[in-house]
Amino acid sequence: MDISPDGKTLAYLVEVLTSERQNGVEKIALLDLATLHSPHLMDVNPRISSGAQFTPDGKAVAYCVRDNGVDNIWIQPIDGSPGRQMTKFDAEQILSFHWSPDGKSLGMLRGHTDSDVVLLQESKL
Repeated sequence: MDISPDGKTLAYLVEVLTSERQNGVEKIALLDLATLHSPHLMDVNPRISSGAQFTPDGKAVAYCVRDNGVDNIWIQPIDGSPGRQMTKFDAEQILSFHWSPDGKSLGMLRGHTDSDVVLLQESKL
């Protein structure tokens, strides 16, 4: 969840159930905090992998999209225009990201998970 820079709107990720799909479709809900009326639902990239954060100017939300195990940040304008990819990483996942107080820089924590599989069998001596 994130609150817009002007403090008037709350953005959060929701799953909308449809009759056509067994599992739901992810959307970003924008709730006007003054009226608390039904939120406006934004279409997002279907590979969204994190909740939304407002951009410093409040005109868009940013979120991570995971493709083949690699995360990149996408910017989705709240006016309904198409989203666009902001970063072009070819490895690792984005664990978190935050804008600097002046809105000119974006910091992020990236990493990956290593795992091994070990097969144990009962042996007869």
